[in-house]
Amino acid sequence: MDMKNIKYRLIALLIAPSVILFSCSDFMDITPTNEYTEEAVFLDAGLTQAFIDRIYGFVQSGAKEHTLDGLTDDAYFTHNYGQVAVNTASISESDLQWYKNGNNPFKWDDRYKGIRYANIVIANIDKVPPKQGYNIESMKGEVYFLRAYLYAELVRGYGGVPIIDKPYGIDQIEEMKIPRNNIGECLDFIVKDCEEAEKYLPKEVSESELGKATKGAATALKARMLLHVASPLYADRTVNTLAVNQYEGDRKALYKAALSAADKVINSGMYELIDCRGGVNTERAVKFNSIITKNNKEQIFTRQFGSLGDWNRMGLWHGPNGYHNWAGTTPTQDLVMAFEFEDGTLPQGMTKPGEWQKGNPYNGREPRFYATVATDGNEWGRPRPADAQSLDPTPLGQLQSGFYEMTDGEATLEVNLPDGTHKTLKGMWGIDTRKGPIEDWNGSWTGYYEKKLIDPTIDAQSYPQEVPWTYIRLAEMYLTAAEACVELNKLDKAAEYLDAVRGRIELKNTKEALIAQGKSFNQENMREFVRHERRVEFAYENFRYYDVRRWMIAPVTNNKKLTGIEVFGLLKPQQKQTKPYIHDETKYTYYYIVTDLYFREERKWDNKMYFAPIPRKERKRNPKLEQNPGME
Repeated sequence: MDMKNIKYRLIALLIAPSVILFSCSDFMDITPTNEYTEEAVFLDAGLTQAFIDRIYGFVQSGAKEHTLDGLTDDAYFTHNYGQVAVNTASISESDLQWYKNGNNPFKWDDRYKGIRYANIVIANIDKVPPKQGYNIESMKGEVYFLRAYLYAELVRGYGGVPIIDKPYGIDQIEEMKIPRNNIGECLDFIVKDCEEAEKYLPKEVSESELGKATKGAATALKARMLLHVASPLYADRTVNTLAVNQYEGDRKALYKAALSAADKVINSGMYELIDCRGGVNTERAVKFNSIITKNNKEQIFTRQFGSLGDWNRMGLWHGPNGYHNWAGTTPTQDLVMAFEFEDGTLPQGMTKPGEWQKGNPYNGREPRFYATVATDGNEWGRPRPADAQSLDPTPLGQLQSGFYEMTDGEATLEVNLPDGTHKTLKGMWGIDTRKGPIEDWNGSWTGYYEKKLIDPTIDAQSYPQEVPWTYIRLAEMYLTAAEACVELNKLDKAAEYLDAVRGRIELKNTKEALIAQGKSFNQENMREFVRHERRVEFAYENFRYYDVRRWMIAPVTNNKKLTGIEVFGLLKPQQKQTKPYIHDETKYTYYYIVTDLYFREERKWDNKMYFAPIPRKERKRNPKLEQNPGME
């Protein structure tokens, strides 16, 4: 079934005559809308498939202007609304701020709406008569997988949630008022749904059906959730004080099960780590970037845009203001300094306000850095728009995120350089800054731009990009297996999984990198190593928010100062430069100074933030819903 046809099937459902399939904001809202009758949908396999296709839309992607990454030490949302309240722990059940935003992948009412639709299908799928061109067994697998995924998102956001496994009618409102299931029951339910999905789903789908669930996707989701619940947060009883959020089972058994499920995907022969070897670090970065921006054999479950009536506008939302883009979610200085050098060592310093470096601090980094973060002087990937070409005539655009001394400069800047030098500079602000000539209000505060999720060859101001969103890819299974092995104290085996991911971009192997970093090969250092690897491998893929919570390191990561970079380019003695400015390290001496962004967001952590607040409206509808601690 061509995924591009989904949107036409959905339109047919949406414009159909008056009927009684329910559309609900959550499982307690059963207001009828105008759609096909339940009887009609399940008398035709085509309509049933269209209805299932609609449920995919409730699995929220991270291709948004503001995402979960802006709630971590990896990123800052330029325009601040909603997310600042989360990052300063200023929320409650009556003041949800960003948690009620449609971009939130675990938003309560949206996920339960999708679950209700899944329950309707599961209750009726066996009634659907066969029809040529439709596979009812696969449909059944899809809907079990989708229900599992939606519950997984709820659990990762809220902890234990009510398990609703059947559709309710208007006359059953009191029956719907049930308490939250505990985290163990939720995990069991998700695993069971994944295993049901595995029975019915195909091993692979055709190119025209990319975005549909497969057996591998169901197994991978199972591995993800087994690892998640095995993590320290659910074993803690000091901070995690609510019974429904506490796991009472054998965590070692969960790690073993997560390892087994991840291995099953790895050894299935259906997926492969994309080989990024060959060439210098920046050339390998281009290959790594294609793992995210192109359909490929590493992807296990994706969103193919345009098929569900939505479009990927990440270039517009996250790109530089000098291209008339909005700089939505931007990298922090802390993330920039997390990427290794190619020799396996980690950068030192340049994370605290006032720390500085004379000369480029980004040279010699590992490929994933260049694939993820765009820095001052980087090529963006396409010519500037017409009104900016006179300021940057380079064929692929060079990012200008600093202040540059110019022989014919019109702006004057008094600068106290960190080496004690005071300078009065005549020059210009780069066109990708908040003081530049093009949409300065959309410039990055951090001095960086997110690059990983963007196809820079597209004129993002005017057009969407054909870039899928990857929910799950094979590298996650390798790092899931590695983490499980570390916790089971199988360190050599953990290193093998890590080395597969690192080796495909020609990084030092795990043991060599630990030596380069002055660390011994033991469980504590390997735990830190695999956590660091997850951070840089999956930056901007919606991992970090959940990871820092389940590992219980958020009191460190989310209490960090928000910092960015200021760049000053000073002409070397005897050098001159008239407009246009072009980045040139033979002509300029560049200073890089870490800047404090406290005036934008003074981040602080509160332990209540381990679990999101259940909306007050849901608790009014269902008084049996116990609120997460501190969120009343």
